[in-house]
Amino acid sequence: MAAYSGRDIALFVIAFFFPPLAVLFKRGCGADFFINICLTLLGAIPGIIHAFYIVHKYSEGHEDLERDGLHYQPVPNSQPTQVVYGSNNN
Repeated sequence: MAAYSGRDIALFVIAFFFPPLAVLFKRGCGADFFINICLTLLGAIPGIIHAFYIVHKYSEGHEDLERDGLHYQPVPNSQPTQVVYGSNNN
């Protein structure tokens, strides 16, 4: 996995002091932002953990399997010409 960008490192620092602001910068004004506000109101630690998670999950260097991060190879489907059953003890 690639290292974090300078922007992501700055967002980690912002997330430690004011978690909703880091989530707002990373994801915009959506569900993640409102979830983080609720978690921050419940306590600082849950908000910080959620903000760190959001910054890590959506970082530029992070390989996202949902966005074509995993490539499959086709499996050869050629049938064997001869099938041999039993042992090879002659």
